[in-house]
Amino acid sequence: MNLRYKLALATASIALGFGVIPAKPAQAATFSGPINIYAAASLTDTLPQVEALYKQSNPNVTFMNTYGGSIALANQILMGKNLNPVDIFFSVSQAPLDSLQSANQLIEGTRQDILNNTLAIITPINSTISISSVQDLLQSQVRKVAIGDPSSVPAGVFAQELFTNSGISELIQPKLVLGSSVRDVLNKVSSDTNDTIDAGVVYTTDALTALDKVKIVYTPPINLYSPIVYGSAVLQQTQNLDAAKDFNSFLRSSQALPVFQASGFSAIPEPMTTGGSIAVGIVGLMMKRKVKAKAKAKAAVN
Repeated sequence: MNLRYKLALATASIALGFGVIPAKPAQAATFSGPINIYAAASLTDTLPQVEALYKQSNPNVTFMNTYGGSIALANQILMGKNLNPVDIFFSVSQAPLDSLQSANQLIEGTRQDILNNTLAIITPINSTISISSVQDLLQSQVRKVAIGDPSSVPAGVFAQELFTNSGISELIQPKLVLGSSVRDVLNKVSSDTNDTIDAGVVYTTDALTALDKVKIVYTPPINLYSPIVYGSAVLQQTQNLDAAKDFNSFLRSSQALPVFQASGFSAIPEPMTTGGSIAVGIVGLMMKRKVKAKAKAKAAVN
């Protein structure tokens, strides 16, 4: 046995006996500085929870959130009325992001769809009015119905679609009270001093934040309005590009999505990758085998 072969054999033996010493992993990059976010009002409760989770790994990052109707926020950006540069826009509905993209306000490759939501018809917690359909909003007991202002609030746009597709668009207009955001609508219906607004149309996630003041009386079928999609992107005007890109990616991470889901949002799955397809196929095969095994065991007992 020549010397070269002996050395190779010895090296292999050492590797098998003790394992190969792994390279020291590179430390994950951390970010710092402020991130200014314009976000849909319906994210008021959940977004800070996601930010707190992110800060566990990036304690030097600070957040400044401005909430409102997504259309109104997009218009502020387009008209240059934001006092501070906006790093991330987190919108509900595709239209506000489309307007910013058309104006070249978004950094290419950062736009993403993250969440879905649904509409809910709500009444004050002590209401005795029975509502089991969209058409029931026309009954005489329902004096006023609050929705978001369609000119600035996507929730109002979805509500109008709901009325149109339910055949009550023209009849319900005299009853409508417009809110400046979906949270404003929620407050109008749940206000302790409210004695005229008998119902409202909000996102399900907003209704769930105030079940001590409102109740969900009807959940309209989702085919009566366009898909409610939440998306985000980093803006060209950002002053903290690296941190903004990183947090924007974090919004649809495996850490962040469960936080949104716990608040009633549903996550939009990423496009299936080859690896993901294989993984799904393996899981499916394992489940089929498990079902077959149970069936065989049951047959043996019988």
